[in-house]
Amino acid sequence: MKKFFKIACFIILLLIIAHIIYLHTLYDYNFYSSLIEIPIPIFAKMEEKDMHGGFHGDGETLAKFYFSDKQAKELTSNISNNSHWNKLPIPEILQECAYNSIDEDIENPFINNGYWIFLDRHSEAIDKYYYNEIFNRASLNYSIATFDIDSNVLYIYSLDT
Repeated sequence: MKKFFKIACFIILLLIIAHIIYLHTLYDYNFYSSLIEIPIPIFAKMEEKDMHGGFHGDGETLAKFYFSDKQAKELTSNISNNSHWNKLPIPEILQECAYNSIDEDIENPFINNGYWIFLDRHSEAIDKYYYNEIFNRASLNYSIATFDIDSNVLYIYSLDT
């Protein structure tokens, strides 16, 4: 009976550890992959600054993914096959959304060579890719992803007000 108890405790411990690993690594990659509609390789280095903490979760997030040349080539291929991604530059109406963050700790760099996608996550959005109406609401909930071909870095910026 003691042996069974030890094995059961060991299995439960392994499941807890696996769940923690999933929550702290795989979950982020799956979340961001589904957000930008292309798979992000799990072995890409990721940095994230999450400044959400305001009233009802208001705040902003900047996630950066660093890719090897092989990963970047595959990512570029996936981007090219997705009709919602566009070649830079970002339209003027979205320049402020993409590059002027509220928090001084978050800096989304200006990119000259690459691709971008905009996603309106507001509850009143009729088309999540349509950005001309975002300033006609009392709050903003959007994400903008940019992929820098020259440095192989993907930036995903999200704002919730």
